Amino acid sequence: MKGNTPISFHSLKRPKAYQRVAQAIQDQVFSGELREGQKLPPERNLAQQFGVSRAVVREAIHTLEMAGMLRVRKGAGGGAFICRDYDKPLSTSIGNLLAGGAITLEHLFELRLLLEPPAAEKAARRGDPESVRRLESLVARAQAHRGDSRRLRADNLEFHRCLVALAGNPLLSALCETVLRILVESLQGNLSIEISQTVLGYHERIVQAIRQGRAREARRLTEYDLEQLSLRYRRLGIELPGRPGEREARVS
Repeated sequence: MKGNTPISFHSLKRPKAYQRVAQAIQDQVFSGELREGQKLPPERNLAQQFGVSRAVVREAIHTLEMAGMLRVRKGAGGGAFICRDYDKPLSTSIGNLLAGGAITLEHLFELRLLLEPPAAEKAARRGDPESVRRLESLVARAQAHRGDSRRLRADNLEFHRCLVALAGNPLLSALCETVLRILVESLQGNLSIEISQTVLGYHERIVQAIRQGRAREARRLTEYDLEQLSLRYRRLGIELPGRPGEREARVS
């Protein structure tokens, strides 16, 4: 139309050198040419290969590290290694929201309530024997570690990871892993073997409900497990901002 300024596609910015290098490495990861655990060549070699400076290579490596595609190790035997921590940007964003006060630990507990109970219900409706065996194996391992606070806690966390994985949605699993990781880091030093043992008791009942195909019961027990966990942390004096009176009424 007359008077309109034509769009100039030549004005679009070209990717910077470090972005092109990062994209090339990323393409090799997704194509399978570079595999998890594989070490990248030294910076000097990569700079020669791509025809760029070592500073550009370092920036590309940093970009991929922040994206969860590389893990950088220092010292002897160190270097940049291919990894698949694709939830790292999500963890960083949620961690920043928590540190900045935009969200609280209570919000993370509430997110777990949105993710895990529906997964338990879905697992019970599916009635997959292999899934039940996986959960039973985790509960049995936790029972064997009943007197070891650190191992019991790790087993209980793995149970919840497995429970969400049974929903068959990798995105839900990534989100659950992120939330669990941040909660564990935030509550570090506030471990209670009594809480872990109580949680294990709920896990046994959840597995039983899933085994028997009682979907609503599996969902209800998972909800109760998480709500009681939140309440117990409150009673230990750990700050989980919210309305405890309302929450206690919901689970009583």
